[in-house]
Amino acid sequence: MNFATGSDVLGVPYSRRSVSLFAVSALAGLAISRTRAATPVASPTALDFDAILAQALASGIPGLAMAVSQNGEILYTGAAGVSNLETQTPVQPNDRFRIYSISKAFGSTVILQLVDEGILSLDDPVTKWLDSDAVKAIANIDSVTVRQLLSHTSGVYDFADDTDSPFWEDAFLGPSTDWAKVWTIDELLNYAAAENHAPYFAPGEGHHYSNTDYLLLGLIVEAATGNTYGNELKSRVIEPLGLENTFLAEGEAMPEGTIAGYQSLDGQLVDVSISNLSWVWAAGGMISTTEDLLTFADALFSGQLISEDSFAEMFTFVPTENPRKGEGMGIYRIETDNGTLTGMDGSGPGFVSTMMRQDDSDITVAILANVAPDLGVDTARDQAIAEVLAASS
Repeated sequence: MNFATGSDVLGVPYSRRSVSLFAVSALAGLAISRTRAATPVASPTALDFDAILAQALASGIPGLAMAVSQNGEILYTGAAGVSNLETQTPVQPNDRFRIYSISKAFGSTVILQLVDEGILSLDDPVTKWLDSDAVKAIANIDSVTVRQLLSHTSGVYDFADDTDSPFWEDAFLGPSTDWAKVWTIDELLNYAAAENHAPYFAPGEGHHYSNTDYLLLGLIVEAATGNTYGNELKSRVIEPLGLENTFLAEGEAMPEGTIAGYQSLDGQLVDVSISNLSWVWAAGGMISTTEDLLTFADALFSGQLISEDSFAEMFTFVPTENPRKGEGMGIYRIETDNGTLTGMDGSGPGFVSTMMRQDDSDITVAILANVAPDLGVDTARDQAIAEVLAASS
């Protein structure tokens, strides 16, 4: 999403909560922090990756962390810049960032595990599991299936649609909005109610990315298991993989050690750290580190977390409005100058994230940055992949 610009946008004057992008660019001279730089290929060296991070800082990113692996072996973990502009605390490689929509890859994994166990079917209608008034108010919901939610082919309106949803005005942009508000799922689903917005298309008749889809999937997990969505994530994915710095942030609480995030608005960086993740929940409410994401990606891409049949379903890609991009289940695939990339990324107030694998060479890059919109994360990812490809050729 992209916030509008203005001198008093978000209802908060820039003053103490903001800093100029010019000042941030000066951070490019800060030292790079590394924890490990094994090099199973002849190159790239740590200095190659350090230069990529330095360039990202020069583009205006306050702080970021990056981890790179190939064939399951870590080539690099490092960080640059600051985790808080006020205190000038350096970013560390194991710092915790909001990962936003990378959370969908975790959620789709849980859903497919429940399919493997015979608890759910991909062809179950949503209404088999959910019958609240807020769900029933969504247009065509009787005909929407779990499969369609996973692949964004449900047609259900995205409550966070940045072209016309009033959510952003209500949550962040309005003059009297409360960034610390704890949102209920019913409040979020109400934006997708038929009386408030038409569906994008009939279920299964197209593709449109919708965060509402993954809110509904989170509710289905809870209905099918009798447990909270957070507990299912923890017991099924987080704990088995030993992801000690990965969490679902629920309610107003944020995991200790989550770094500050900044939104670029009219040439200023506005601190949005006071906001919680209740507004995005199962659609993007997770916190993680780059090394945890590499561990998760390795398990995900190698098929360790779900059955062969479910793996095939997750990695079946439907066409999107971008002819180079296909949508899977909680992941996507895109053709780039570096070849085919598969994975997920995320963007929301204060943070941008990416977790992508180059399919042919099994190169995985995870980058987390504490600014939005993207000021150089995708560029850094592509440069890192290109470095490893060049060294491997």
